[in-house]
Amino acid sequence: MEISSNNNSIYSTVSSAQTTTTQNTNSSFDTLVNTQEQETIPISKMPRTPKIVEFLDRYNKFSTLSPTDEKIFREILSDNKLTKEESDSLSYEQVERISDLLTTNLPLSKEEFDAMPIVQMGVDLIATRITGNRQFNEAFYNTLKELDLEKKHILESEVHNNLGQLLLGKKLEATFSYGDSYLANPWEYQNMNTDFGKFIKDVINHHESMIANPIVADTLKKQYQNIVDVYKILEKNYNQVLNKTKYA
Repeated sequence: MEISSNNNSIYSTVSSAQTTTTQNTNSSFDTLVNTQEQETIPISKMPRTPKIVEFLDRYNKFSTLSPTDEKIFREILSDNKLTKEESDSLSYEQVERISDLLTTNLPLSKEEFDAMPIVQMGVDLIATRITGNRQFNEAFYNTLKELDLEKKHILESEVHNNLGQLLLGKKLEATFSYGDSYLANPWEYQNMNTDFGKFIKDVINHHESMIANPIVADTLKKQYQNIVDVYKILEKNYNQVLNKTKYA
């Protein structure tokens, strides 16, 4: 009887211990599950790499930058945009580098194309590579930054028009003053070997001669004057760039 009593006591103790262990295990599991459920974050609220940055990382395009530029550009592009205010905060050299990042000749799928950055209106990265002359490009870019939309449009259309005329050996005329269209391939401007200071001055001199001509209608003189005004700002900025380069 004593042996049976001892056996029953041992069994009761073991059973009780197993029950307690099972309860503790179940309790721990339930606590873990409840904790995980409470900490679950909706997918829509999970942080993710911005599409632009993800795209640039995919092609390892940040690798050519200094640590400082990489940090600045990643922050600027964190909202998938490059605004005018952001580009204006950069030096021209940084604008050139971010332009290299955001303009690519890589073959892209539709998904990759859709992941390309959204450049807000007012940012003209193409201006940094309009010709093969870096000083002229910087002056052109800086001038566009100074102008309102109407004057900016005048400068862009007239410069493209006049560069085409220069490339083809035509007279440097205003876009509104001739009937024929002188079409040139813009990428050929990269190979132009010319004195851009003289180019700017020649356009200004031609248009001022038309303004001084008594047989030219006043309405046309006004259009010539609008072009002269923006070209003189371009000339000012071009000279500033030359001086900066000279004393750098």
